[in-house]
Amino acid sequence: MRRCIICRQSLPADAMLRLIVDEEGQIWPDLLRQLPGRGAYHCMGDGCLSACSDKRLQVLKKDFSVVLPQWEALRLRIEHVLDKQQQRMFSRLGRTAAIGRDAVMHRLWNNAPVVLLLAEDAGDALVRQIQDAADKRGHAGDGCELVRVAGRDWLGRMLGRDQVAVAALDASAMAGKLKQYCVWYGRMKVSG
Repeated sequence: MRRCIICRQSLPADAMLRLIVDEEGQIWPDLLRQLPGRGAYHCMGDGCLSACSDKRLQVLKKDFSVVLPQWEALRLRIEHVLDKQQQRMFSRLGRTAAIGRDAVMHRLWNNAPVVLLLAEDAGDALVRQIQDAADKRGHAGDGCELVRVAGRDWLGRMLGRDQVAVAALDASAMAGKLKQYCVWYGRMKVSG
């Protein structure tokens, strides 16, 4: 369990973003939690991100030699790291993804758990159809997680296409982590 430096909520470490401070006092995201040294943790919740500021980062000064202000630079670093990691994960998972309404609906017919990625700017009819299918699968006890993502252009870029409104991935540990990163990325875009 780790405590968020902003909202002080305790969560498992893998549900939070680790931050490290380099020798020059710059704060960097450590998405994969592999960089050396002590870190601090950020829960990446909606309220926590909207409340984050240089004033809230002051708490790091008691344990690290941090140069402030830098929230805007840190926010951009987090977005960049999330974007790059999602690109890597999509390149691995994208080969098995069902892309487009028909392919996704076909994937939903089998009983395997899936992660549905639905673009924020998808059409209303598609949103209703996908939401209804996800709800039915949920009521039937079949695993189905629906995640709203940045937009058709962004999802298309991640999947190597022009625009994609909806895609489905077989549920796996990597798909679960990708879902978490998509949620964080969306929250970063909204809070920015």
